[in-house]
Amino acid sequence: MTAEPIHLTNATPFDLIADHLQDLISEARNFADGEPVSSQGQADAVSALIENLRTAAKDADAERVRENEPHDKAKAAVQAKYAPLIADPKNKNPGKVWKAIDALKACLQPFLAKLDAEKREVERIAREAADKAAKDAADAMRAAAANDLQAREQAEALIAAAEVMHGVAKAAAGDKAHATGGSRAMGLRSVWKAELKDAQIAAGFFWKRDPSVFNAFLQKLADEDVRSGKRSIPGFDVTEERVL
Repeated sequence: MTAEPIHLTNATPFDLIADHLQDLISEARNFADGEPVSSQGQADAVSALIENLRTAAKDADAERVRENEPHDKAKAAVQAKYAPLIADPKNKNPGKVWKAIDALKACLQPFLAKLDAEKREVERIAREAADKAAKDAADAMRAAAANDLQAREQAEALIAAAEVMHGVAKAAAGDKAHATGGSRAMGLRSVWKAELKDAQIAAGFFWKRDPSVFNAFLQKLADEDVRSGKRSIPGFDVTEERVL
């Protein structure tokens, strides 16, 4: 007895699309069996199958978009609700929270800069005093005769005092300008930026450090030129390859 074909009475659009795609993929396996096409008829059938696969993939993607639509709309609604308040600060129009924080930072920075300058001046004075005390102590020790106990004791006292002053200077260096009203202190931080001055020197440096990254960048530029129609590029061989 021959089994009756099974019909999916509750099949979803995805089920129908998946079945169709699987049928086409199975047909592709019949052609892509390790042997190349050997006749015009086979070539025409393969090209038709390629077109059918592309069309089916396009239809599947359209259905995916349709199924996603309510979720996308719901997500967009949530995003639209929160964006005015907390949109990413890197966005063209960041959320109000980040604008408020930037405004507050602009208010706070001049005060912290002034306070930091004052602390750095204290550090400078303490460091210079410590350096001078250390030099005076060393000079006193060199000047003290080996048989002059009092002079050596005075020099040792100067050394001890210089060490204390060094500790004071070290503490001054660690004293940073902070605002401590929140759960963590806020202070100034250093931001380092590189400004290109000589492109040729920089290119040579980075090429020597990592040729693979630099060569990949050059390849990207050359590929863009070839796509734009150029057929001669210094330093490259531009070749033609026939592909399907």
